[in-house]
Amino acid sequence: MKILVRDKSIKILKRTPKKDIKELREHSLIILNKPKGPYSRKATRFLLDLGIKKAGHAGTLDPITTGVLPVFLNRGNKISGILTISKKIYRANMHLHKEVPNKKIQKAVKKFTGKIEQLVPKKSAVKRQVRTREIYKSKIEKIDGRDVTLYVECEAGTYIRKLIHDIGEDLSVGANMDQLERIKSGPFFLKHAHSTKVINEAIKSKDETKLRKVLLPLERAVEEMPKVWVDDGVLKPFSYGSPIYYNGILQLTNNIEFKDKVALFNTKNELIGVGIARGNSKELLTETEGTAIRNDINLTKIE
Repeated sequence: MKILVRDKSIKILKRTPKKDIKELREHSLIILNKPKGPYSRKATRFLLDLGIKKAGHAGTLDPITTGVLPVFLNRGNKISGILTISKKIYRANMHLHKEVPNKKIQKAVKKFTGKIEQLVPKKSAVKRQVRTREIYKSKIEKIDGRDVTLYVECEAGTYIRKLIHDIGEDLSVGANMDQLERIKSGPFFLKHAHSTKVINEAIKSKDETKLRKVLLPLERAVEEMPKVWVDDGVLKPFSYGSPIYYNGILQLTNNIEFKDKVALFNTKNELIGVGIARGNSKELLTETEGTAIRNDINLTKIE
C-alpha cells in the first residue's frame, strides 16, 4: 500500500506510541491457537475466568478445527467483525472413500479454484442458501493413499468441509474432512498464536513482558485494511457519530474503493475507528466538499 498525502502541513507519527498495560487490557486482542475439542466460544471462556469482562472471537471454529483464532478483549470487541470477513488460509485433510489416481485428484482440486458456489450446510449460523465464494489458491501438499493434505487460501465464509465434500462428489467416490487447521486469519499466522496455557500464565503472572507478548494493540488487527489518517479536530465530532468530511483527511492509502471499510487513525497513528468510504482514493485525495467517510465503528474516548 502506498500512502497519499492530502495535507503536508500536519505531521503524523510513523509508529503508534507504546500502550500501557491497563489500556491493553481494555483495548486489545489475543491470538489463540485453538485446540481440538471445544467450539470457539467455549475455547475462549477461560479469559472470562481470568477477569476479562468481554472476550469475542472473530470467525467461529468448530470442535474439529484447530489454529488461529483472534479474540478481541473488552472495547476491542467493536471491531471483531473486521477479521471475521478477512481472508483465511487453511490446511485440511481430505479422506477419500475410495482410491483415486493422483492426476485425477489434482485435476478435481484445480477445478475448485476461483469463484465457486456452495450450499450452506444445514448446521450453520447463517441462512441455508447457495453462496458464491472465492478460492484464491488451492494446492495438494501430500497424497498418502486415500488421505490428501490440502492447502487452501479462501474468502471469508468458505466452508472447507463442504469444499471437500464437493470435491469427493466430483471424483464420484465421496470424501470427508477429518482434520482442519486455520493457519492464517487476516494478518495473523500460526506463529502469532499462543496456547491456552501460555495466555493463562501471562495474564495470571502480571509480568509486563509476558503480557505484551499476548496482548496485542488493535492497530495490529487492521494491518491489511485500507487506511485514512484524520485531523485531530474531527475526533470529538466523530466520537458523537459524525462522519469524516473531505477537509478532515490528512493522508490515505492508495487502495480504497467506494464503499470499502477503512481503518481510521489520528495524528499519533492510533486507531480511532472504522468508516465506510464514500469515494475511492483519488476522490478522497482531491475532493473538497461533502462527506468522505461514513462513521461505522467508533473507538474514541473523548473526555
